[in-house]
Amino acid sequence: MAAETQVAELIAGWTLKEKVGQLFILAFPGKSAEAARKMVAEYNLGGCYLSQDNAETFTEAHQLNQSLDVIVKHHHRLPLLLGVDQEGAWGVLVGESTTGPGNLALGVPDTVTGTERMYQVIGDEMRYAGFNCILGPCCDVNFNPESPIIDTRSFGDQPKKVSAHSAAAVRGLHQGNITACAKHFPGHGDTQGDTHRDIPRVDKSYDELKANDLAPFQAAINAGVDLMMTSHILYPQLDDTYPATLSSVILQQVLRKDMGFDGIIISDSMNMGAIQHHYTPVEAAVRAMQAGITMIMLSEEHYDHSEAYLDKQLAMIHGVIDAVKSGELSEQVIDTALQKVVRFKLDKLLPMPLFHKVSMPAGQIVARNAAEAAVTWVRGGVKTSGQKLYVINATPAASYHNLMNPRGIGPNQSQPAYEAFIQTLRQTEAVWQEVSVDQLPDSCSDGYLVVITENHPLPGEDFDQVQAQQLVQQLSQDFSNLIVVALRSPYDLLRYPSVSHYLCAHSSRPESAAAAARVLAGDHAAGHGCAVSRVD
Repeated sequence: MAAETQVAELIAGWTLKEKVGQLFILAFPGKSAEAARKMVAEYNLGGCYLSQDNAETFTEAHQLNQSLDVIVKHHHRLPLLLGVDQEGAWGVLVGESTTGPGNLALGVPDTVTGTERMYQVIGDEMRYAGFNCILGPCCDVNFNPESPIIDTRSFGDQPKKVSAHSAAAVRGLHQGNITACAKHFPGHGDTQGDTHRDIPRVDKSYDELKANDLAPFQAAINAGVDLMMTSHILYPQLDDTYPATLSSVILQQVLRKDMGFDGIIISDSMNMGAIQHHYTPVEAAVRAMQAGITMIMLSEEHYDHSEAYLDKQLAMIHGVIDAVKSGELSEQVIDTALQKVVRFKLDKLLPMPLFHKVSMPAGQIVARNAAEAAVTWVRGGVKTSGQKLYVINATPAASYHNLMNPRGIGPNQSQPAYEAFIQTLRQTEAVWQEVSVDQLPDSCSDGYLVVITENHPLPGEDFDQVQAQQLVQQLSQDFSNLIVVALRSPYDLLRYPSVSHYLCAHSSRPESAAAAARVLAGDHAAGHGCAVSRVD
């Protein structure tokens, strides 16, 4: 049977409800596949967004995904698109999976070999878990150091370098035989806002966007990326009415026609504040389909802990069905999207091998090497061998309260980066002493005062850094022999003109904290430089 004939016959056999359901990627709370049974059986659900809330271990992921597969096959459905935010700085199965240090750390070297290898590890491990789509890489360029949500999720602030690493990430995922989704088109790196809360604006001309923000997405497209996730951001010089997810100008003219992307366009979660605060759910979904979205994603159950969450998702599907019946939304729009989705599933998802064995130790070596390559002296640099180190955590205990989010979205690591740093330091031969502010010697003249900072990009929330920044600013005035070890991005250095020695891991992941500890102890040499150009 010819491919197009097979696609057409499948679509022709579906009811309108089944057609619309195939264009939705929904989430569900908890670890049981039964929560999705009705959506699959009755609505022909297209995919699921899965998080740490759905599976915390590989065993749980196997149980969930194999159970979902049984449900899918029992009802004679196409494979579900099973997407996860395994992108380094954010992750799933965290604690068991090899997340690596994250994109900003991967973006430190001029070569992209580490990025390609790390993303192949990510692809291999997530297929082993039973997932078939990585919602990454982030192709956003970190133009705004005040961005609360991108930060270490980006490969840096240089478009050419971000482009090279974005393409390498796509190649790596494909080498891991998994599908890749570039995000957040046309770029979330030049905002001060977080779309989990409201609609940010990026007031740039099309020429500016093409030369900068759009370049990594074009590189990902040229590398064969399978999906593109949109952002809920307003680009008034392209479309002064609608954010990208709802803009036909941005999706049809820019992405499809000008950039040549012919794959699946999925929305960022339509439950995020940027959409919820300005549109009704059905209004947003209909407008998104009219604009050119192929699949609508509703993943942010993090913001809705009510028992009616699943009902709200189904209500949006029914709203789209009603819009087709009333003529507000053309059924041809639905059928055109379906042709792409069905062809994609037959070509990419149906033959994808899942649950294969992987070498976890081999992946961890790749992650360790990537983390070590990212630790650099962004300012100054000293040899601490033989010197006494007085180590202090700048982050107060209260700042860690939201390190793990209620619905498993975000970093998901239960261990503060500082703890991973200390655990590794204990394994070295360094001479050191952990101290508090009240225990500080007058001058630490027999060595160095080492203050540890960290940050975590959290969806819709902030990791509180105010007290930590105040402490570093004060210590930099009081101690000339101060070393700041940044288990985070280097942008914080802009606040510390008096700090002479700034060692940056470009990540808060445990492997990066460990790598920074080994450098400080003299067990591993650090480079000089930075993944970003806005700090010296």
